[in-house]
Amino acid sequence: MLGATTASVAQGRSEVPPIVAAHQTRKFAYIDAVRGYAVLLVITCHTGGMFSELPYPLKKLTNFGWHGVQLFFLMSCVTLLLSWRSDEAKNRASVTDFWTRRLFRIAPMYYLAALLYFVIETPPSGFDLGQMLATLTFVNAWHPTLIPTVPDRWMVVPGGWSIGVEFTFYFFFPLMALLVRSMRGALVFCGVALAVGCIANPMMYNALYGHYSTSAIENFLYFWFPNQLPVFALGTVLYFVLLRLQASPQSAIATLLRRYGMVIIIACFAASVVAANLPFPGRLPFAPPLGLPALLVASLIFMIVVAVLGSNPRSPFINRAICSLGQVSFSAYLLHFAVLHKLPQLLPDVFDVRATGWQAILVCFALWLVALPVTYALSMITFRLVENPMIDVGRRLLAPRLRSSS
Repeated sequence: MLGATTASVAQGRSEVPPIVAAHQTRKFAYIDAVRGYAVLLVITCHTGGMFSELPYPLKKLTNFGWHGVQLFFLMSCVTLLLSWRSDEAKNRASVTDFWTRRLFRIAPMYYLAALLYFVIETPPSGFDLGQMLATLTFVNAWHPTLIPTVPDRWMVVPGGWSIGVEFTFYFFFPLMALLVRSMRGALVFCGVALAVGCIANPMMYNALYGHYSTSAIENFLYFWFPNQLPVFALGTVLYFVLLRLQASPQSAIATLLRRYGMVIIIACFAASVVAANLPFPGRLPFAPPLGLPALLVASLIFMIVVAVLGSNPRSPFINRAICSLGQVSFSAYLLHFAVLHKLPQLLPDVFDVRATGWQAILVCFALWLVALPVTYALSMITFRLVENPMIDVGRRLLAPRLRSSS
């Protein structure tokens, strides 16, 4: 197992405080809350996307909700590191076990979503075995025709690009966890990730140029793993920030975050509104006018919000409703597309997506208000009937290995 190796490295270079290591498997409410806000952002974005005539300032604001995916990536890195370090402390860190758990956590609901969308939104181009296999094996984020960013291609699962990117991160995660064991290591990882994006993006652009349209290539380069890697790298920085805040709850920074948490979160919201209206470059490498791509600007804002919530478990932003949404956020992410697509079809007079002006604003808000509880209700069902049972299956398969290693 990799656990023995990582444990020996940890003794020399780890910054994981002992007080935190003892509580790494504890379920933190703020993590569920952040996931809830992440899926709320994504639903808001795609609700606004249903209305082509939504007034432009509001359209830009709802579009910023797209970066809820980056918030998912940040928290994925944090939670996986918490779990991995806990397994290391018990000498149980195993690459095989890690990949098995992630497969049973993600694949069953993802495959069910693929079947659902094939039935309710049959692809106009027809069934494509290669497209299906690329999606079901999580390599769909590695080519413009597989995401797809080219027109007239079957998208097996709407939003499935992020699952492909996430699974690529899972593949590299054990190596990353072995090497990144301190804040200094996390910062080095950020530098490496930025360098990878700055080198890989123009190389891939040149390789694809002339074969696909400019928009197809640029959209693909936004989605693919090298462009999203810096977000995961920032997740390692966030992990060490949270460890330090939890290990030193009376420190000046932790006290400031608790005392002025409301003000800081409001300021972050204002920063998001400003960022939504600035012409950030969509891709790496860095480009004028401000240098940072929007996904990194959003990630930095989100890191501040997570630090505030992580240092103040009594924050009003951590409540039962948002935590409950966060618990079913994976199902909600997969199912909200169907809800948003079907409600206007079932009730076209109520949810007129062709509305303009103030009517478009009101109808968009109404669709959001209805889609959110419907998505939550459906997600709670699949969470209980699909996600949780399959997670338990994965645990039972690994139980004999865990008993033999203990």
